[in-house]
Amino acid sequence: MVLVALKTVHIMMLVIWCAGLLALPLLLAADHQGQSQADYTRLRLTLQHAYIRVVTPAAVIAVVAGTALIFLGNVYVPWMFAKLVAVGFLVGLHGLTGHAIIAIGEDPNAARLRLAIPRIVAALGLMAVILGLVLAKPAIPLDLVPDWLMQPRALHLPLDEVPM
Repeated sequence: MVLVALKTVHIMMLVIWCAGLLALPLLLAADHQGQSQADYTRLRLTLQHAYIRVVTPAAVIAVVAGTALIFLGNVYVPWMFAKLVAVGFLVGLHGLTGHAIIAIGEDPNAARLRLAIPRIVAALGLMAVILGLVLAKPAIPLDLVPDWLMQPRALHLPLDEVPM
């Protein structure tokens, strides 16, 4: 029951996060010329609030729920690690989107469609890769996995005791 609830939360938050990664660049690229200062300020604040209060919390919850699902389901297989690499790139794209939102506050001309299209294409590509890996669960040969990933590192925590 916990696993089903966690998967549901994970998928719901992914939908919100991915929708935000597609919608925010489009809003950033909208033609801001001819807008009054009040309208432009309203758009900028809407973008910031959407990013900070909706999209970023959805991303954090999706990643935390996904991490919990990995541990609860004991999914330690090569395709999962490939998926995590793609998720890492999606997180980087999320950061670039946040940077772009800050940039249009400083320079309204910074937001242009030519910057939005590569972000949207990258987001769609990463989403397709992640979805493909999750649905197909391909058998990735262990020969493709580097040896250092297959061996325990025998590294210790920098503390003598484990915090509780």
